[in-house]
Amino acid sequence: MKVKLIDHKGTVVGDHNINKDLANHPVNEQLVHQSVVTFLANQRQGTHKTKSRSEVRGGGRKPFSQKGTGRARAGTSRSPIWRGGGIVFGPQPRSYRKNLNKKMKTGALISTLAFKLNEKKLFVLKDFSNSNKFNKTKDAENLLKTLDLSKHSLLVLDGADQQSIKSTNNIDNITTLSSDLINASAVARSEYMIITEQGLNNLMENRLKNNLNKSTKSNTKNTNKKAKNNTNNKERNNA
Repeated sequence: MKVKLIDHKGTVVGDHNINKDLANHPVNEQLVHQSVVTFLANQRQGTHKTKSRSEVRGGGRKPFSQKGTGRARAGTSRSPIWRGGGIVFGPQPRSYRKNLNKKMKTGALISTLAFKLNEKKLFVLKDFSNSNKFNKTKDAENLLKTLDLSKHSLLVLDGADQQSIKSTNNIDNITTLSSDLINASAVARSEYMIITEQGLNNLMENRLKNNLNKSTKSNTKNTNKKAKNNTNNKERNNA
């Protein structure tokens, strides 16, 4: 499948061939949702803490005598029903960590990339050179204006120099990542994705190639099984 190749100014300079298996891969929305929830849950520190009545300082003396005051009896001023007392069933430090196996993480990433590819929201950026790069923040903003990308974009700048990467730090609607750190959550939360040729090649070779080959083999097996079952059913009906 061919995708338009653009330079650092947003001008179309040619086409880039992308593995057709990626475009034909089915989008598993449930798996993407599971991956995003897992990613967001693992960002939580879980350091929330409230004090129970035994942890609040003070309250060792009985606030008033047991009888004769007309008030309800009380043994401590740190009771949960008193102002300044302990908290009942309040949040305690805990881990929110969730786990996904490697195959599910990669499958969710492939689904998000396939969706961006089919929706034509993925752009391939020509590799950076001394003359083809972002010299300042304005150059990166001009790229977004040329492509008419007003919403959040994910920018993958593998092979770019540090100056080009730093030039995108001051732009609110851009997140910059390297190809080895891309995850389904980062792709899903971005409306558009811009990736360099080197970044796309690294992503395909190092993380996606084996899974795409396995999925295509399994899909062909399933289609062959369905075809055999259909022929067998027809033969039985004719008999």
